[in-house]
Amino acid sequence: MDYDEDELDYNSQDELDQFEEDKLTNEEYELLHELLPQLKAKLKSFNDDIPELALKEALYFNYFELEPSIEELKSNFKKKITKVQNNFNKPSPDDEILNAQKQAFEGVGNLKIDEAPKEKSASKVKETKPLKKVDIDKELTSNPQFSKPHKSFVVIGHVDAGKSTLMGRLLFDYGIVDAKTVNKLVKESEKIGKGSFALAWIMDQTEEERSHGVTVDICATDFEVESTKFTAIDAPGHRDFVPQLIGGVSNADFALLVIDSITGEFEAGFALDGQTKEHTILAKNLGIEKICVVVNKMDKENWSENRFETIKTQMLEFLTSSGVDFKPEQIDFVPISGLTGNNVVKRDQSIEPFKWYTGPTLAQYIENVPLATISETNISQEPFYLSVHDVYKDKGDLKVIGKINSGFIQTRETVVFHPSGERLQVSSILVSQQTVDFAIGGQLATLLFKSSQVSNDSADIVRIGDVVSKVQSSIKTVKKFIASVNLFNIDKPLLVGMPFILFRNSSQVPARITNIIEITDSTKKKKKRLLHLTSKQNAIVEIEVDGGASLPLTTYEDNAKLGRIVLRREGLTIGAGKVTEIRLSSH
Repeated sequence: MDYDEDELDYNSQDELDQFEEDKLTNEEYELLHELLPQLKAKLKSFNDDIPELALKEALYFNYFELEPSIEELKSNFKKKITKVQNNFNKPSPDDEILNAQKQAFEGVGNLKIDEAPKEKSASKVKETKPLKKVDIDKELTSNPQFSKPHKSFVVIGHVDAGKSTLMGRLLFDYGIVDAKTVNKLVKESEKIGKGSFALAWIMDQTEEERSHGVTVDICATDFEVESTKFTAIDAPGHRDFVPQLIGGVSNADFALLVIDSITGEFEAGFALDGQTKEHTILAKNLGIEKICVVVNKMDKENWSENRFETIKTQMLEFLTSSGVDFKPEQIDFVPISGLTGNNVVKRDQSIEPFKWYTGPTLAQYIENVPLATISETNISQEPFYLSVHDVYKDKGDLKVIGKINSGFIQTRETVVFHPSGERLQVSSILVSQQTVDFAIGGQLATLLFKSSQVSNDSADIVRIGDVVSKVQSSIKTVKKFIASVNLFNIDKPLLVGMPFILFRNSSQVPARITNIIEITDSTKKKKKRLLHLTSKQNAIVEIEVDGGASLPLTTYEDNAKLGRIVLRREGLTIGAGKVTEIRLSSH
């Protein structure tokens, strides 16, 4: 079966009509943030819980006019009836009389009917101890559950390279997904004329992804083989979804960069406007320590050694260039066919044109790749940080899903959400859908909290991109910080005060540079005041988060994952950096 996997119109009107803040022009950006507070003020009495994204989208799609935006929002959201609800929460007149009589007879004291009921505040939740006393170091050394190393990898590359198909094949051939599931997906994909997408759909489980035939969000899957436990992150390859890709890459230890080997397709993915280059630059700047170039669809090139070596030479030259800066020992190459499965988990020895290859299968590579981040960690001594991937309410529980960046968490411990500052007690923990007493760094975990603990049920106490920590933590929610940044190839200079979108893991906030302290790679004499940065410059800068936003951060020295940032503007990644100093507000 031929598998030109993405014969789709990616520039369809649906995709062009999406609101993305980091693609706004300067004028649009300024107008948006000028009108946003006005829109919030006008809707406050109607419903002050409308998500900020909905407010921004309404302004954008109504050409930044207030009245049409208000009308649209009122038609999409219900009026919040707070006064009536509060009245029902108060005692009725009969209750007040009965209570007064009861207190008089019991001699309890004077009743103050006009005393306002005290609001329940979850911020007063005390720091609590774990439900069970667990010796983490002992568990890690003696419990068979932790005898295997845990590795996280992200699958990146051009939209057409067949990343999701590869992941589907890997999970199927490892026996993680059964044939029944694959057959079901084959029938579904053939029904809508996308037969070659069946394996990709093992990872892409949402309606939107299936209808487009393209991964639009990061999809994290935990699986375990005889030697290793893995968290596999399949990130989107399409240029419109680079923000989601940043979230995926920032949570991985190593990367599989999937390349389409078909003549013409590799060249397109590697062209100046292709995504392969941007993905690799992001991987390096977000701390990926090993990258394996997976040369896919080699069956379509008849397993040509010459074709493989041509791609290897070009990719090696690019990956070790000054713009990307991987070292040769950080790079590996594996030829495969994701659709047929050859050299993914199993090797088909009968294919004569492939006899030249003597290296590992992809499965052998990911099981044996050495990682410094795994050998150097001391989980019991590290601070606990979890980056939030998803959050939702279910049957009285608040469920928070995320990757534990470092440390460990136990049931019944108190955690703090940043930036909201809300404190809640962990009621239970799930890892791979199993209830556990504790979870450790590297694991994808679900923390469950009782919704009754939440101080303000209508407020967003936790959102995607937020950070969860224990009570005593060095993480700070900041408006200003100092960072060492390096800019990529940019068409226009980045001026002091020019707006951009700042990413830290899955979190994104509007920001701007307020001061260029030093251009570190410049031999020129420093001017009194530096006003702009240009392509490929490295600088120490002060960055300020715009508007009412704030961002939970640590320095890179304190936590490598939470101290890395990415800068995007007008739909392009323009730079990346490391946080060197936190500036706390003086007020």
